[in-house]
Amino acid sequence: MATATKHMLVVGLGNYTHPGTRHNIGMMVVDSLAQRFQAPWYKKGAWQAEVATATTMITLKKKKKPAPRKVRFPNDSAEAKSGPSPALATGSRAPDKSSSQSLLAQTGTEPVETTTLELKLTFLKPLQLMNISGSSVSRAARDLGIPATNILVIHDDMEREIGKLSFKNEGSANGHNGVKSCVKYLGTQHFTRLRVGIGRPPVASRASNVVAGYVLGRFKPLEIEQLEELVYGKAGDEIIRVSTDPNRA
Repeated sequence: MATATKHMLVVGLGNYTHPGTRHNIGMMVVDSLAQRFQAPWYKKGAWQAEVATATTMITLKKKKKPAPRKVRFPNDSAEAKSGPSPALATGSRAPDKSSSQSLLAQTGTEPVETTTLELKLTFLKPLQLMNISGSSVSRAARDLGIPATNILVIHDDMEREIGKLSFKNEGSANGHNGVKSCVKYLGTQHFTRLRVGIGRPPVASRASNVVAGYVLGRFKPLEIEQLEELVYGKAGDEIIRVSTDPNRA
């Protein structure tokens, strides 16, 4: 069984001094993750952030690629001397016992490759203002030697109903100041985001004061119940799934 390692930086964006507000959902999610892994938080002055670390072992399985068929040429085989076998003479193909199809026929199962992945997770809560929080993320990524493709940023999304989760692999910040800051300080858009729906203001107006008042407002008790039911556990599972995707770096 092969063994591999991977290190992910999981960032929760929010306003550290305004706990419980809608704009703080990113930090609330990483708090739930740290609790899930029983990882204590500590302050890292050089990064201007709170940090927690966890390690988990995950078994990954994927289908084995079929072994390449060996090409046989008449001059290199016994057929050159004795002629083709009856099966080949009638146009049938000789069985390839080394292929996955042969194993499937013999055992009823396809061959798989099993890998044990040691997944290290560093959780980060920037202590800076939202619009400059990317500097904490870039310092942590630099010091840990983590590429942008192994960074996952969790943030609020006003365009989705409360509790809805959506991953985005790259692209623009869609007006989110924390994501804008991460793009600026990392120098790239190529990092994953987990957008957590916080719902929309009760009025149709998108005036800046209306939006600010909504996202900086505290979650209502019913909304907190929805987050506990729809977000925390599911977000943790989805982050593990994305982090262990063999198609990612």
